Amino acid sequence: MDRDGTIARKKADLRAVMMAGRLSVPDTLRGEMNREIAAHLLALPELLTARHIHLYLSWRALAEVDTEPVLEALAVMNKRLSVPFVRSGDICSARYHPGDGLRVTPSGYPEPAVYAEADESDLDLVVVPLLSFDAKGYRLGYGKGMYDRFFCRLSRSGVTPFRLGVSYLQQRCDALPLDPWDEPLDGIIHQAGIIRYT
Repeated sequence: MDRDGTIARKKADLRAVMMAGRLSVPDTLRGEMNREIAAHLLALPELLTARHIHLYLSWRALAEVDTEPVLEALAVMNKRLSVPFVRSGDICSARYHPGDGLRVTPSGYPEPAVYAEADESDLDLVVVPLLSFDAKGYRLGYGKGMYDRFFCRLSRSGVTPFRLGVSYLQQRCDALPLDPWDEPLDGIIHQAGIIRYT
């Protein structure tokens, strides 16, 4: 337990550093890295064989890795797509097709303007954003624990998709401060390729 708040403070400090670093990347370079990440992601065997893929909608104000071209390519490949929406503080899956209307939540992230819940029982691949990742596959998110609870809920239901983070390589660190509920990923796609943990 983090009784004195040390882990929480370390995470908050690291979030600030990683966010500042990500926002400082010039748009031209970020665009190049986004294209490289998309190419690696679309060649991933777990993606090519997946039937149902859950993929986040990019939060552009926070300079997240752009997923729009990937979503468009997956639709052409006739993949079933779902995206996150938040209900009562937890992530759920909404059916999605590129071009569907979006709204910006009070927190600032995009989600479907009108949504129908997706069947999560056949999720093959879940692609998540992050602020940092470490050598053991742990991710640092925005501090609300929503993806950790999402993965835990899927696991309790017997649903075990490949858990993939997408990130710029410069967001890597040796070891993240961890809480007991932090859920590791199976891999990270970055502009130079993939790191696998399983």
